[in-house]
Formats: sequence, structure tokens, C-alpha cells
Amino acid sequence: MNLKFMDEDVIYTNIEFLLDRKCFSVVSSDGMRLECGKDLQLDDEYNPDDYCMELFHTNTLNRENDIFRIFDKQTGVSLGWMFPVQALVSDHHAYAENIFFLKYAYVATYLLLDRISETDKKSSREFLDLTDFYPEDTILLVMCKSNCNTIARFSIWDYVADLYLYGYSFTADQIGAAKDVSVAKKIYLRRISEDVKDKIFIIEIFKSLLVQTGFLPLAKFHMLYQIIELLIGDIFSYEFIDLNQKIRQDTNNLFDLKNDLLEIAGEKYRVNKLFHKYAPISGSLKEELKDVCNEILRESGKMEKKNAEESLYSVRCLMFHEYGSIPAASRSILDDMNLIFEKVVIELLIAFHFPKPISC
Repeated sequence: MNLKFMDEDVIYTNIEFLLDRKCFSVVSSDGMRLECGKDLQLDDEYNPDDYCMELFHTNTLNRENDIFRIFDKQTGVSLGWMFPVQALVSDHHAYAENIFFLKYAYVATYLLLDRISETDKKSSREFLDLTDFYPEDTILLVMCKSNCNTIARFSIWDYVADLYLYGYSFTADQIGAAKDVSVAKKIYLRRISEDVKDKIFIIEIFKSLLVQTGFLPLAKFHMLYQIIELLIGDIFSYEFIDLNQKIRQDTNNLFDLKNDLLEIAGEKYRVNKLFHKYAPISGSLKEELKDVCNEILRESGKMEKKNAEESLYSVRCLMFHEYGSIPAASRSILDDMNLIFEKVVIELLIAFHFPKPISC
């Protein structure tokens, strides 16, 4: 906390909780005090040092009543709570008197105040308002460290794809189009598969690159297909190691093994393997992808395909090499396809697995 208003010489550096008023105030080194706006009866039972917080933005689940408990899907472990900053400055929502929410609201308010570092940007007011420092679309994910530590190699970024699916963005100026999301009061977040290798780039894609390309359908398709290429690259590495072991064991059958090598090098083969062997996903979602891809192929005068993987690969070739053959009036279909394609990609990232551990 380091705050100075442009019309004051006072610098606020400390945070105090006023037990009698159940609210926070910020305090300067010489004892000047500025009270925070008081809307909730905060409960100071939890120590903020035992919690961590990530900030998100959304134009979907951003009403003050969009308050959710967050769990890890694989283990059922409770990670914490997720709610908009507006829920901290209003008592007109369903959780305003919930004893558990009020404990997390206390922690969140402290952590938000502690992050303020601002000099001569605003004029002073009678009360300090969090929404003067955090946009109203700010979403807070407050997590219990001890609970998170029960999950092996816990990282919030392992949930990046599923958070994106719910419409949460990591940067305030890069919020995508509103998503059609309906959830209960508990969200069970799924992790990206441990077998996915290049997680750093995947995290970058979901943190910023997909949102940046959100209103450019061709660019968004390219970005989503980058993830497909990463996964089928992992498939090539896995199957090449397996093939190499076969070569060592059977040097009398090299000609047939050469054909195997040519097969696994083919992108179409590996896309097929991705959908059928390495990341089997919902049949209904694959049907949706097949139908919308075939619609693009049909409008472009191309032959329709019999399944999702073949139709996707054909659209990939069309988009990369013959984009001009898609009639201008039909390019709006790309938006519909990308909505389904991003869901498919997220499901693939979560379902992806190697049949057995790689051994060299």
C-alpha cells in the first residue's frame, strides 16, 4: 500500500481493520486515517497471509451476484471463492450476510488495498472506494494457500483454458465477446493435462493472444490451430520414440518401419490420432465441429468429410492455402466455427494423455 492524492501531502502506507465498525481504513505514517467505504460487515477471522489472489476481467459473469465457490475438478479440493469487485462495495446481493463469503471479502479487501500503489492521480474523497482503483469488471479469485498446496505441483495457470471457457480474461483491455455461460454457484475447474508439453505458449494463447484475435476470425482460427499443432507435435515425438525402440529391437524389418515413420510424419494421420487415441472427447461436440466445418467446405465448393478430424483438417488446408475461395458472404460462418473450435481445443487440452509414459 502506497497512496498519495494529488490534493494532499499525506502518504497512506498502512492498512488497519476497525473492529468496532467492521471495515478497513488506510493510515499514514503520521496517523492520518482514511476510512474505506462500508457496505459489508466484514469478518476478520482469516489471515490474509494465508491466501493469494488473481485478478480477472469479464463481460459475462460480472454482476455483483455472480459469486462462486471454486473447486478443483479432479480432486474436489476447494480452492476458494470468485466474485466481482462490485460484491465488496454493495450489500444488495445474495451473499451479503453469508458468513463464509464475509471472511473471504475481508481477505480480498485487504489484498486489494495492499496492491494499491498510486501517486498524484486522483483527488481525495471522504471515503476510499475500491472501484476508484479497480475497474468495475474486475473479478477476484481468492484462494486458500493450504488447500491449493494439497494439489501436487499446483499452478493457477493449469486452469487457464477452463477459465477462458467461462469467459474470464486476464487483461482489462482485452475482454473478448460475451460468452453464453450458465453456471451453478459452484465452479469445478479442470486442469490442462500433465502430458501437454509446451504449457508456457498455451498459457500465453489463453491469457492474451486469443482475446486479441477475437474479432479477427481468420487470425483466431490460426491461433487455435497452433494448439492442435503443438499436440500433434507431441504425438509425433511420442510415436517416434516408440518407433525408435522397435528399430533397435528388429533391424531386419526396417523397410516396413520406414513406412511407419512416413505415416506418423503426416499431419492428417496425427490429427486423426489426436481425436481417437490421445484425446477422446464428447461425440456431440465433435459432431458440431464436423457440421460447421462441412458447411464452410460446402460453401467453398469443397467435398464434405465424414468426421470431425477430417473436416477440421480440410478447413485448415482451406484457411491456410485457399482462403480466397471462401465466398465473402459465407465468411461469417468462421465466427460460428471458432466458437465451437475453441471449445473443442479446450476439451482436447484437458483430455490429452499418452497411453504410457515416454521412455527413451
